[in-house]
Amino acid sequence: MVTYRNMKLFPLVYVDQVMGLLDYIQSVGGRVDSSRLGELLGVDLDLLPHVVDAALILGLLREENGDLVLTEIGRKSINTEWKDFRILMKSINKNIEPFKDVLSVQKKGKINIEDLKKILEKNGYSDVENAATIIAQWLTLIGIEIVE
Repeated sequence: MVTYRNMKLFPLVYVDQVMGLLDYIQSVGGRVDSSRLGELLGVDLDLLPHVVDAALILGLLREENGDLVLTEIGRKSINTEWKDFRILMKSINKNIEPFKDVLSVQKKGKINIEDLKKILEKNGYSDVENAATIIAQWLTLIGIEIVE
């Protein structure tokens, strides 16, 4: 996981990258050897650890004896309807920064883009513009609109 000033940062990966990883792991029985994951998926090895970290932070995967294993929440996130998925992700994100800060300042399901950027900077993201683009996707997923 990337750290900045001794703070853990939520990896800057997109929702579909995490969900794609979960789908793949489910398709091979819910467990995969983490050391072979890049080879099995044939994906960018620079990006893959960040996608795995995001899934671990969200509690969608767990590590067990060198394997990545889908958690019950991970299985639910794959097999649930959109409305229930939003509720599930919102409940997970309420304890993870920068989502926790966003949820505490948003009003009526909206947050100003400048407020989001301030939160991201406070949380240690160096490329705030890029972070805002990616985190905004996660926020949209949980029903928070970014406004100008």
